[in-house]
Amino acid sequence: MSGDVQAGPEGRAGQPPHTRVGVSAAALLVVVAAGVLTGSVLNLVTVQRVIYVPGPVYDTLGQIDGADVVSVDDELTTYDDTDGHLYFTTIRLQGGPGDTVSAWEALRASIDPSTTVVPREEVFPEDVTAEQVREQNTELMQHSQDDAAVVALRAQGVQIDENVVVAQVIADAPADGVLEVEDEIVQVAGQEVSDTTAVRDQIQAVEPGEEVPVTVRRGGEEIELDVPTRLDEESGRTIVGVYLAPVYDNPYEVTIDAGNVGGPSAGLMFSLAVYDEITPGSLTGGRSIAGTGTITGDGTVGGIGGITQKMYAARDAGAEVFFAPSDNCAEVVGSDPGGLTVVPVGTFDDALEVIVELEESPSTSASELSFPTCAEALEDQAEQTG
Repeated sequence: MSGDVQAGPEGRAGQPPHTRVGVSAAALLVVVAAGVLTGSVLNLVTVQRVIYVPGPVYDTLGQIDGADVVSVDDELTTYDDTDGHLYFTTIRLQGGPGDTVSAWEALRASIDPSTTVVPREEVFPEDVTAEQVREQNTELMQHSQDDAAVVALRAQGVQIDENVVVAQVIADAPADGVLEVEDEIVQVAGQEVSDTTAVRDQIQAVEPGEEVPVTVRRGGEEIELDVPTRLDEESGRTIVGVYLAPVYDNPYEVTIDAGNVGGPSAGLMFSLAVYDEITPGSLTGGRSIAGTGTITGDGTVGGIGGITQKMYAARDAGAEVFFAPSDNCAEVVGSDPGGLTVVPVGTFDDALEVIVELEESPSTSASELSFPTCAEALEDQAEQTG
């Protein structure tokens, strides 16, 4: 019986063959139990963090909740050949006013490349309410829509005059107590100003700490004021501490309905959609194009928050090209999800140039065309500053 191994309970050969497996299983159970316990504890602990999560995308050439995103005045010549997609992208925020984030949620989000976790104070002032955030985002969205319509119409040669008003005075800023909301800026440092860029340029000509003469129209009366200034340490610019907004004399009615989406970051894509509506042919050439970026009346594209999440959302929606503000290039290089041709743009015209090149090469994949990249843009910036 030499082939049998039947030693008694004290013999090594008789040790049950499943004992080692049993020890491993027990160890695994201990680890799992510890993990569950840790997760349960972390779920009970809240942290002062905000999590950026990819949100839905919407086609500016389509509808939201049964309503057209873009509707143009009947007095304008419009065209129905708007195929393809011009997506604007969104993000969802967890941990804003009235919401909490658990330590477990923050931990999971920190290892997900499509999400970003930041300290709450970097996003929201300490005492802001959810209602205040909604109101601000609604107002910013309205300004974005107005600017987008103006950019598209001006690109078609429509003359649109504008005035500059004070939209907000920052508490404890140099202008606090001097300028008021809805003041119309008429002159700065003796020069007439007709847009926000002109106002900022005149302020930049003043040495920080000096007062700048400003003429405003308030309640139908022109008032001359001396507005204090200071140096903004972060940007190195001379500031007075107000937010400016243009008020346009637009002869046409352009309606943009973004549903319950707020904020200013869809401005670029709105402007492209309006332009597509009022120009012949399909702007996209049937392609799916997504993007983000604020827009001003002169066509300047500005940086936004949540660029990583918006790239992931665009890729998952099937977009081929993604317009990213040049100001966001540093973030793009570090978080590009792949599977998407990301093109940096600084102006509305930059985006149009890319679209024209796509139109001229309808059978060529965007990835095969030679578009500028964020890596190249950063290299150029480094050379200029170096």
